[in-house]
Order: sequence, then structure tokens, then C-alpha cells
Amino acid sequence: MPALLLAACAVLAGGVLSACSVSGDAQSSNADLSSRSVSASDFPSGSADRIPPPAVGNALADVTGAAVPGQAKDTSFDPADCAPEPVSADGAVAFLGYGTVDRSTLTTVVAHVTAPLAEVVDRARRCPEFTRTTFGASSTVTTEVLPAPPAPDGVATATLRRTIVTGGEAAPVTTSTLTLLGERDDVRVYAECRWPGDSPVAPEDSAALDELFTKALAAAFG
Repeated sequence: MPALLLAACAVLAGGVLSACSVSGDAQSSNADLSSRSVSASDFPSGSADRIPPPAVGNALADVTGAAVPGQAKDTSFDPADCAPEPVSADGAVAFLGYGTVDRSTLTTVVAHVTAPLAEVVDRARRCPEFTRTTFGASSTVTTEVLPAPPAPDGVATATLRRTIVTGGEAAPVTTSTLTLLGERDDVRVYAECRWPGDSPVAPEDSAALDELFTKALAAAFG
């Protein structure tokens, strides 16, 4: 597994260390979305790692805040009705690359969905803060809905800013994310920037994320 993917395993899905584990072969019934995904060369550094198909579900858990596949029965949310809706990895494609500043990363995912983007936004507004606990380890997730980015006609978009605090009061670890989402029909695009701490996104990363999202929309929706 490439070095960036190995490093990201420690932060995927709010610090669950097993988030990058892979096992078995992916069994797909949805159409493969490879032709509707950005490529590694679309990232600001000109390179990125394509996440192996068995681990795409973990990347989706990361960008959605949902339980990691295989850990749903060991994961609880408080309030319970704030649990993010899982998105199937069936046919989905994900890339992970470096951001433009130290220790930031950029992730893209294109996936099939069954619920409209409006439901994601409504849940985020209704649940500005929730706690996710897996195997006794808890993370507090704070979500803010920001103005939606521009998009082509017929594509719904949204912007979510999350702050994830993992661990106890003695040694909490804080991670921030800014996620741009676009959806048309049953296909959704995610472009996410992740960085340590609770500071605002760096201007360089914000610009890189906007550019990557524009490319992701073009790849997915033409």
C-alpha cells in the first residue's frame, strides 16, 4: 500500500485505526464509475493514490462520517438519529492525494447513492454536533453547513465543514475537514480537504479543493 495511504489509515473515520484494512474481493452490482472519476493527474501535485476497491467503503465512511464497513454493530451515535447515512462502495471510485500545505490531504469519491443530497444537508443542520463511539473510543463531530459551491445546471451541491475531536480531555486530537458535494440522479461526488487542528482551511488548500471539485463535477456529469 502506498505511503500516503498508510499514513492516512491513522486518521480515516475519525481515528479508527482499522479503517484502511482490506479483505476479500469487491463484489459489484452497480455500474463501475471509473470513467466518471477524476484521475491522479487532476490533483494539485499531479499525483494521487487510487484507493483499492476493498477499502473504498472506508474512504466513504471518512467523508460521510458514517460507521466504517464491518464495524456498524460496534458503532453507536448520540443522538442516534444523527447517524450519517452510509453510502455503498459498490461501483465507487476514490483517490487520496496530498494537499498543498503540510499534513493536509485531498480525497475524491464518486459513488452511487439512493437518497437525495438534500437529506444529507438537512441532517447536518439538524445535528450540528454528535458523538460517534466505536469499540469504546469516541469522537465528537461538529458540522456546519456553508454556502453551496456553484455547479452546472441540474447538479445539486453542498458544502460541509466538520471538526472531529477524538480522545479524552487529557490528550484530545482535533481534525478538520471541508467537503464539497455534488449530485445528479443517483451519482454523488465528494471532494474533501482534511487537515490537523481546528484552524480555518488554508487559502491554498481551499483553492486547490475548489479546482479539484470542479474537475470532479466535469468528470462525473460532463
